[in-house]
Parts: sequence; C-alpha cells; structure tokens
Amino acid sequence: MADRAQNQLPPFSAHRLGGERAQAAVTLRGLFRQAGLSESPWPHWIDARPGLLSGIWVDGDAEPPLGQLFASLCIQYGELLIDGLSALKLALAAQTVGFCTSSPAVHAELLRLCAKTTIAVQSTVAAFPSLPEPELPPSPGRAWVVSPQLVVAVGAIVRRREPPRLCSVVGAVKQPQVLDLACAGIDAAETAWTPRELVRRCFGSTSAAWVALVGGALTGIPWQADAPLPTDVSHLLVLPADHELISRRRLLHDPTARISNACLSCDLCSAFCPESIRPHVQMQALARKQPLPSGGLSGCTGCGACSVVCPAGLLPASLLINPAVPRPVSAQHHADEPPPLPEGRLRIPTELLLSRLGLLDYLPR
Repeated sequence: MADRAQNQLPPFSAHRLGGERAQAAVTLRGLFRQAGLSESPWPHWIDARPGLLSGIWVDGDAEPPLGQLFASLCIQYGELLIDGLSALKLALAAQTVGFCTSSPAVHAELLRLCAKTTIAVQSTVAAFPSLPEPELPPSPGRAWVVSPQLVVAVGAIVRRREPPRLCSVVGAVKQPQVLDLACAGIDAAETAWTPRELVRRCFGSTSAAWVALVGGALTGIPWQADAPLPTDVSHLLVLPADHELISRRRLLHDPTARISNACLSCDLCSAFCPESIRPHVQMQALARKQPLPSGGLSGCTGCGACSVVCPAGLLPASLLINPAVPRPVSAQHHADEPPPLPEGRLRIPTELLLSRLGLLDYLPR
C-alpha cells in the first residue's frame, strides 16, 4: 500500500494531465521505483508544491572539463535522451522540457535530434561552474536541471533495456573518445577495465609516462594503470606524469601541513562557490584539526570551482569531498521549496578554466 501511495500523482498534476495520461504517469513512476532509481529521483519540492515546476532541462555542460559524454550521447543514444526526457515530462506533469548547452556543435545536433518533437533547445554561456538556471525560460528558479546520465537511464527503463556504460577518455591520448564499457569487446565477468586498457583503446598515450584521474581534472582520483576501474566510471583524464595537476595532488598527502603553510584565507574559493559553503572556512578548520562548521559541507556538489581559483593550488574540492572527511547528509533533496537561484555568483569562462588547469593543449582539434 505504501509503494502504491508513493507512485500516485499529486491531485493537481493528475488534473492537469487528465484521464489516460495521468494513469500513464502513475505507471511510469512505478517503473522508476522498480528499476531502482530510488523512491523519488526528482526533488521533493516538485510533488510537495504541484504546479510550481516550470520545466525540466538537461544540462549538457554538467561534466568535467574536456568531457565528451553529452556530445556522444546525442549522437549515439539520442533516442534514449528523447524518450527519457519525455517520460520525465509525463511523470511530473511538466509543461516544458528541453536541453541546454554552450557548445555550438552540440546545439546543432540537438536541433536535429529534436526537430520533430516539442522539446526545446537552449544555448547557454560557456562558463564554469555550469549554472544554467537563470538563463532558462519560462520561469527561472522553478526549473529542475538534470544530468544527461539520469535522462538516459530513464530512457533505458522506458525501452526496457540496459543503459549504456559510457566513459569519456580524454587528455594525453592519441585519439580521445567515448567508449561504451558494456559492449566494447571485453567480458566484464572475467576481466575488469583498467586505465591501461582504455588508453590502449584510444591508440595509446601521447606521453611516455602518464597518470589517469578517475572523475576528471578537478576532483579526480589518481588510479593505478593496471588496477580495475570502478564499475560506474564515466570520465578518465589521462595526463603526463609531470603535469601540474598531478604534482599538486602529490602535495596533498599531508593536507593539514599543506593548508597551514599555503592557505592565504583570501576567500576567493568562497566567492566562486555556487553553493556558498565557504570553502576557506572549511579548509582552515581542517588545518587546525577542528570540527568542520555545522552544515558546511552538506550542500557541496564537488563541482571543483574552488580548486580552479585557489591561488595556492590547494585543490580544496579534492580535500572537501574526501571520504575521510565527515560530511553531513544534505537535506536539499527533501526541501519543499526549490533551491534559490545562484544569481550573482562568479563564474569562469571555459577557455580561462582550461588555461588555469593546463588543459588547453588537449582540446579537440
């Protein structure tokens, strides 16, 4: 009985959809739960305040620098993106759904993909971190912005098939590409993927000695070349062993001493934090081995903006999302109001971001 109640639409949404469409929305919600997307993969405020949701938007820039995942999804799995977004629109009785991206090439591909649908395509500013909400019509602040991976997972549920296991392999490789780890000619039951194998699939590295970061440039974890990768790996950044990002990570083996000696308390990381968690205060607490300020990390998304702008090269994001650092559970997902718009937050132009990270040389030609 409890499961059935959680699958039901709010009365307002049921009235908006009407009859058969409302019943189809209830069925979809049941499919999501059966597939293990959690009891509610959307924010709590959408059902708590029916009618407040203005639209659902897929953020094409919501991946680490140099990532090519969304572009590959549009080209190879466009039908899953369309089906997934359409299913979410029905399940939540949303009036508007769409894709947003700052890439002209991806924007053109999306226009082609959505030509025969009512799905919108919106251009956004090429800046980091990705904060498209203020630019999205028709009612900024009332949109639900989702990742392409979630939408593809929903599309796979609708089509009753396994979602692709894509991994964007970029950086110091001869042919950066996106590999589908579920069907790339390896028996996962017998052999696990390793960074060395993925680099080989990209025709080798451009550097004799290289290091792989699982998760991207800003919060990625160095991974041994022959160690099995996590099953959910989606981004692998390959860099020369002497690259500045690798050198900065080696300095974090003793973060307490490093923070004490290098952190300037300049507040720049806090000025660029889209969630206003004040990373410089958290860093100072770590340096003094003091308890972290109450609730300070609960809203951290791990975007890495603080790591980009830190003049001391401390990579605050890598430290703050470290599993060894206790983090309170965020209550944002269960809020009855949408999160406030990040108006006025400082952002970094994408080209400047890549320059500061020493990644300009790895842009696709």
